[in-house]
Amino acid sequence: MELVYLYNNKMYTSYEERLALFQQFSDGSQAFHAKIPTSVHVKGDGWELTSSDSRFGMFNSVSISSARKDLVEEVVQLLAAHHIPSDIRLIGPGISQIEALAEHGYKNLGGTPFMMWSADSSIDTFQMRDQLTVRRLDESDIETMCEIYLDVYGLGEDKILDFKRMLFSSSNDFTYGLFKDNEMVSLVTAMVYQDTVGIWSMGTPTAHQKNGYGQQLLMHVMQTHKNMGAKNFFLHASSAGKYLYDKCGWITLDYLPYLSKVSH
Repeated sequence: MELVYLYNNKMYTSYEERLALFQQFSDGSQAFHAKIPTSVHVKGDGWELTSSDSRFGMFNSVSISSARKDLVEEVVQLLAAHHIPSDIRLIGPGISQIEALAEHGYKNLGGTPFMMWSADSSIDTFQMRDQLTVRRLDESDIETMCEIYLDVYGLGEDKILDFKRMLFSSSNDFTYGLFKDNEMVSLVTAMVYQDTVGIWSMGTPTAHQKNGYGQQLLMHVMQTHKNMGAKNFFLHASSAGKYLYDKCGWITLDYLPYLSKVSH
C-alpha cells in the first residue's frame, strides 16, 4: 500500500518525494568521511555506496532504490573489488531486492523508521529545565563520548576505534552534550547540510535514562538549528528511540529494510 503523510499541509505521497528527502539526508552524511583519505563514495544506477573504509559493515552503507535486474550483482561485485563489508538499506522499489541479497548472505534485520521534522513554531517556546546546560563538544570530549557509546550501543573497543575516525570530521558537525552537575548525561550529533540537519548518534548513559534528558537535548538542537535557518531535520530511528521522536513532533516517512551480511 502506498504510504501517505500529511505534514504542515504538505503530503509526501510518492516514492520520488521520499527518495529526494532521503537523498538530502544521505548527501549530508558524506561529511563524516571528509577526513578519511581511504573513504569510498560511488553512485550507480539505483544504488549508492558510502564507505568509511571500516572493517565493520555498520560504518559503511549501501542504499538501493531500484528493482533493476542485475543491480545486486553490480553492488556485490563492487564491494568485493574494494574489500568493503557494508550494511544495506532498501528504499521504495529497492525492497524487491531482498531475495537477491539473501542469496549473497544478507539477512533482513527489519524495517527502521526514516523520520523527519520540518521546522515550525512548535519549538519556539521550549525552555531547558533548571540545572541542565548544553554546550557544543570538541575533540577534548572524545574519550567521554566513547564511554557513552560503549555503554549505550554496546560497541566493542575495535569498533570504537573505527568510529572515532568519523567524529568531528567537518565544520558542519555540531555535536552537543547535555550536562547536569558537570556530568555529561546525553549527547547527539547534528550534521548540517545546506538547509537540512541530520541527527546522528544520540545517546544517554544507562545510569541516566528515564529522566527525559534525551528529549531536552533533542528539543534544544531542534530549536537552535531552526533559529540558524534549518528547514528539514532527518534521522534513522531505532525501535526504542522512535517514541522520543514521536513526542517531539517528528513524522515517519517510511520504514526502510536494513540488511547485514550473515557471518559464519
